[in-house]
This record gives sequence, structure tokens and C-alpha cells, in this order.
Amino acid sequence: MAFGAVPPPHVSPWFTPVYEATFHFGGICWTLCYLLIAREGLRTKSYGMPLLALANNFAWEMVYALWVVDAPQEKIAMTVWMLIDVPIIYSTVKNGACEWTHAPAVQKNLAKILLALTALFVAAHWSFQSWWIANGIGSRDHDGSPGPDLTQMAYWAVSMCQLLVSTTSLAMLIVRQHTRGASWAIWALRFFGTLVGLNFNYGWAWYTWPEAHEYFMSAPAIFIWAVTTVCDILYALVFYRVRRSEKVFGDGRRRPEQHRVGKLE
Repeated sequence: MAFGAVPPPHVSPWFTPVYEATFHFGGICWTLCYLLIAREGLRTKSYGMPLLALANNFAWEMVYALWVVDAPQEKIAMTVWMLIDVPIIYSTVKNGACEWTHAPAVQKNLAKILLALTALFVAAHWSFQSWWIANGIGSRDHDGSPGPDLTQMAYWAVSMCQLLVSTTSLAMLIVRQHTRGASWAIWALRFFGTLVGLNFNYGWAWYTWPEAHEYFMSAPAIFIWAVTTVCDILYALVFYRVRRSEKVFGDGRRRPEQHRVGKLE
């Protein structure tokens, strides 16, 4: 969506190479992150992405990969993430029940809940992009191509996805008090993939071409990327504390010290 835009003469010639390099860096980080989430969930008999975030990400990837994106780089990235989500979903449905012993209704209907959430988020993403494009939101007259600003549309969509991932991941870790389905590598890839591939990427676009990317420094955007960054940093601090207090058992599962007898079976 941002690819192919021709910046005006006053924009730095470094705009495009830096923009594309940071986008690809973020894409690689998130691809590896998805793969490790799938692997860690299967290895530890749990799942590493919260239900809301997983359903939302999968819905976002389906809508944008199949209907919205036009640039080959973005279409490939979205399609790859959508496919990698399949083993993450499998791990969630297969092993998720053990994480919901405190909520039998969720435990018994996990697959149905995930399906319903995915359908809900598909409708949300579809309606958002349809409204944006149909009404020509964020007109790109500044670069000679009038019409909806798909780069800005993508920014709001992916930022909301990231906000949901960061906040619910932190909440899940605090509630679970164990690190099954997660790892330091997953956190690092998620943190730096977002920091460079989203925040620095759009921040660079705003810095070098401000009239086309002024939304990055708007009040709601600052709120989103600030909260996301703070939550991701807090996640690392909580992860360190939880990892120190848990025990690893022969089946690969990690449990808090006080649950060594097996309350989290």
C-alpha cells in the first residue's frame, strides 16, 4: 500500500530505501516470531498468543491479504503470516483447555469461541476498509494520486492489532503467572519488529514527508504507540520475574512454584 508512492522533490532521497528496509526488517521479525509462537505452544503444550489477539490478527491477515493489499511485498507478508497462524490456532485449540480450568465454559468451547471472535474481527476489518476506501478517506492529493490513503488506513489497522497484542499479552502473563507458550526470543522479535517495522517505519515517513504522514503524531496515534511500547517493556520485566519463580517439568510445561503439585494441569 505504501510501496509505489512517488514522494515530491523536497523529500529526502533516503525516504524509500529506509522505509522499505525497516518494513522488511519488521516483516522478518514478525514472521520468525509467529514461527516461534507456534513451536513454543506445541512444545510446552500451551499457546502463546491471547485469544483476542490471535482472532484479530488472523482476521486482519485474511481481509488484507485476500482483498485489500496491492503491493507484492505486502501481499506476500500478509499471506505468510496468515498461513503461519494455522499451527498457532491448532496449538491453541489442542492445548488451550489446560489454561482455562478456572473457567469451564471457556474450556469446553474454546474452538467455538475462537471461531466466533475471528468472524467478529473479519467483519470489523472488512467494514473498516470498505468505509475508508468507499469514502476516499485521507485523500492523497499531495502526491498527485487522489483517492483513499491506503498507507494511512494500513497504519490504523495494524496499530490497533499491535495494541491488542501488546496489552493482552501482558495481561495473559500476569494472570497465568507462568511462561508456557512464550520465550525471550518471542518477546525480542515482537518488540523490535514493532519498534522498527511499525513505529520507526512510520516515524521515518512522518519525519521525511510530514504532510503525507501527519497522522503518526496525532493524539490517538501517540496514545497507541506509547501504550504499546510501555506494555512491551513491562512484559519483559514481568516475564523475567515470572520465569525466575517457575519450575520446568518433564512434560515441558512450566508452572509457578506454588503449583508444583499440578494445579495447572
